[in-house]
Amino acid sequence: MAVEATTTCKRVVGPVVAAALMIGAVGVTAAPAQAAQTSGPADYATQAGRAADYIDGHSADLTKDKLGPQLDGALALVAAGRKDSPTVANVKDTIKTQGPSYCTDSNVGGCAKVTITLLALGESTTYNGFDYAKPVTKASQFKEYPTNQALDMIALERLGKPIPKALLDKVTEYATTAPQWDDPDTDGLTLTALSHVQAPDKQKAVTSLVKRLDADKQDGAWGSKGKGPNVNTTAWVAPGLYRAGDADHKAQAVAGQTWLVKQQQADGSFPGYSPLMATTQAVPALRGLQSYDNVGANQAKTMQVH
Repeated sequence: MAVEATTTCKRVVGPVVAAALMIGAVGVTAAPAQAAQTSGPADYATQAGRAADYIDGHSADLTKDKLGPQLDGALALVAAGRKDSPTVANVKDTIKTQGPSYCTDSNVGGCAKVTITLLALGESTTYNGFDYAKPVTKASQFKEYPTNQALDMIALERLGKPIPKALLDKVTEYATTAPQWDDPDTDGLTLTALSHVQAPDKQKAVTSLVKRLDADKQDGAWGSKGKGPNVNTTAWVAPGLYRAGDADHKAQAVAGQTWLVKQQQADGSFPGYSPLMATTQAVPALRGLQSYDNVGANQAKTMQVH
């Protein structure tokens, strides 16, 4: 959906944030300084548009990278209302050439990320003759990097498929054991994935992840321990915390979004060790705290465990 951005931000209220954005609902205009004073995340359409301009302006840099970062670029452009961008077309070409070698039995999370992107674009998950959803729906062993396990879960939710108990068990194991690294970005993404799972057993994982994020908050946002907040981490944590938290944690997530939008540079980019990567990951969060579960078409559904 192309968004004509004429105001600084729009306030999105209530639990149907994603649906409102997808159908183009118009909220009450508000300045960034007012964002933390109103319930619900904001739709910073203008800022997302500037970030999309930056991504399109660096299309050559994006599309010479590996497929994974390119998929983030495509999702960012869809979130910004740029589904028809030539950059997105280039990423789709990369899926055709690199997708089958990226989506393997040892990288099911890669299959999940391609599946999520194709669904967001409104495309079939069998693309150029290759079925990207099948490795995700047929998987029975979940021994991947925790980020991939969260992507597996989100892909299943967007496909409308039940969540294997083995996957929920692995996600719970990750959530309830000592963190393996200092960056809590995967904690946020895992909360996003769990928010669409209908199972009482998930609460143990959710509670543990929220507690960890409480400890990891720095200056109103999130980042690696002792290194201050950063864009990439906050862009993953704030949407997850908003979906999974109580009223206080939802307010923290909205404050994180406010912090995020203030980091935008004059050229539309966001700072990080890779400004292009930081920018692609920031855009969905600018649009009402969207994430991998609800950018574009075929948004995640609440699924049971089997």
